[in-house]
Amino acid sequence: MSDGQGHYAGAGGQGTGPQPAPYPQGGPYAGPNPYSQADPYSQANPYAQGTPQPQANPYAQGNSYGHPRPAAAPSAAPSFDGPFPGPRPRRNRAAVLLQFTLQWIYAPLWIAALVALFAILLWSGASGPSGPDSDSWLKVNRTFLPPRRLKAELTGRPEDWERYVAPILERRIRTAEAEHAAGAGEVGADLGRTMGVKLAVRLYRGLGAAGVVRLAERYGWQGVPAGGDLGRVRLSRRFPAPARVSAPGPQDPPAAPGTPWGPRPARFALLLPFMFVLQFAYVPVCGALSLLAFWVKHPEPDYWDRWGARWTVGPRAFWAEFSGSAAAWDRHVRRIVARETRRGNGQGSGRGNSQGDGRSAEAPRRIRVNLATYRGAGAHHVLRVAAEQGFLLDPAYLPEPEFCVRLHRPGPAA
Repeated sequence: MSDGQGHYAGAGGQGTGPQPAPYPQGGPYAGPNPYSQADPYSQANPYAQGTPQPQANPYAQGNSYGHPRPAAAPSAAPSFDGPFPGPRPRRNRAAVLLQFTLQWIYAPLWIAALVALFAILLWSGASGPSGPDSDSWLKVNRTFLPPRRLKAELTGRPEDWERYVAPILERRIRTAEAEHAAGAGEVGADLGRTMGVKLAVRLYRGLGAAGVVRLAERYGWQGVPAGGDLGRVRLSRRFPAPARVSAPGPQDPPAAPGTPWGPRPARFALLLPFMFVLQFAYVPVCGALSLLAFWVKHPEPDYWDRWGARWTVGPRAFWAEFSGSAAAWDRHVRRIVARETRRGNGQGSGRGNSQGDGRSAEAPRRIRVNLATYRGAGAHHVLRVAAEQGFLLDPAYLPEPEFCVRLHRPGPAA
C-alpha cells in the first residue's frame, strides 16, 4: 500500500535500509527471512566452480535415473566370515529335483551291487581290484537327498537349513559326549581330552560354517578354523581331566572278591564249553547284522569289547576261567600285559620321538586291559603286574574296573 510518496509498505524505497521481517519469529513461518539481506546477490555464487575433489562413483549404488543397480552375481568362491566360510552358492533347482527323483532308482541298485561285490570277493577269496583311496563310493547315504533337505535346497533360506541341520548337529554332539564318557578322545598334556565332530558341506550348504559354529556354541562346542578346507566344518570341545578318585595302589593289600577292584564272579563252569563252541557261529552272525544295520550307532566306543567279555570265551582264558585257578589267571594276565606293552612300544602309542628303550620322549605310553583278561584275578592284580613294567593307573580317565583298566607309563620328562 502506498504512503502517498510513491513508497510501498514493506518494500522499502530508494535509499532506505532493509525493513524488518513482515512475519513475527514465533509465527508459523518462523525461520530466517531469505529476503532480509541488503543485497541478495552478495551471497556466495552457488554455481562457482571450486577445486575439483575426488567423488565417489555415482553409479556404485544407483544409476542416473535414481534406481538402484542390480547386485552383482555371487562368485563361485564362498564368502568368509572370519575363519569360517559363509553360505555356499545354491545348487541348480532342476539338478536337485532330478537327483531327488532318480535316487529312488539308483540307490537300491547301488546297494545291490555292493552286496554282490562283497559276496563275490568273499567266495572267490580274491582281494579284488584296487579301488580309490576314499571309501565314499561305499556310502550311498552320502548321495541320498532326504525330503527335509530337499526343501532347504529348493528355498535356499537359512532358516530352512537351520531346521534341517540342527537335529543332526545335536545328535552328533550327544554321541561324541557319550563317547568321551566311555573313554574316547585325544589326551592332551594337561590330561584333558578333546573330542571332535565333523559335518560335510552338503548338510549345511545354505547356512554356512559360521552358522553351524553358532549352533554348536549353544552346547559348549567351538569351531576349528577350516584352514582352506571348504568341504566340511570341524567342531571340538576340550574336557578337563577327571577329578582324583580313590584307587588302590600296586603295593596295597589285594582287593576283596566282589568289590570293584577285586575278582569278579565267575560264570557257570559247565556253560563255558557250550559258549566256547557256539561263539564261532553266533559271533560272525552278530558282526554281519551290525554291518547290515549300519544306521544303528552304539555310543560306547568299546561296545563290542564289553559285549565280548559277556558272551565269549577267549581260548587262552578258557582254562583259567574254567578251573578258577589263581595261578592260571596270573599267567594269563601277565601274558596279555606283556603283549600290550610290546604293541605300545612297536606302534608308538604315545606322540613324540621314540627313544631307544621304546619310550616316548614327550608323551606317555598308554595301554588298556579288558575285563575278559582279569575276570577271575581282579583289576587290582592288573595294577600289580603292570607296575612291574613301569605302568600306572592312567589319570586321564575315570577308573572303570568293572569293564577295563587303563594304564600309562610316563615318559622320561615326567
